[in-house]
Amino acid sequence: YQRRVRGVYSTVMGDTKEGIKRLIAAEKEAQNIIKGARDRRIALLRQAKEEATREIEDYKTQRQNQFIEYRNKHTAGTDEHQKQLQKETAESIELIKKQIDQNGLKVVDLLLSLVDKV
Repeated sequence: YQRRVRGVYSTVMGDTKEGIKRLIAAEKEAQNIIKGARDRRIALLRQAKEEATREIEDYKTQRQNQFIEYRNKHTAGTDEHQKQLQKETAESIELIKKQIDQNGLKVVDLLLSLVDKV
């Protein structure tokens, strides 16, 4: 079957087949372009996720180090302070015991003399 188009005879079937082939080729090319774009997008998303994970870990490490530094700064003297208080307490107790030993009889005598007066 032939048809005359502006003075040129062409085969409708031949043109149709050629057109279909070109459409199929264009569709495949479009699919390839879309697939490439999708693959690039996925790669970018993976890269962004990896970078975000890395940044989160870096931030977490930084904050943990800051906390440790803060804790060490504010609790560094606690053990020494506690030991000093224990030492002072023990010294005070010893001083009181010595004073009791030295003045215990005097206090008893004073109390007995006051009881005798009543």
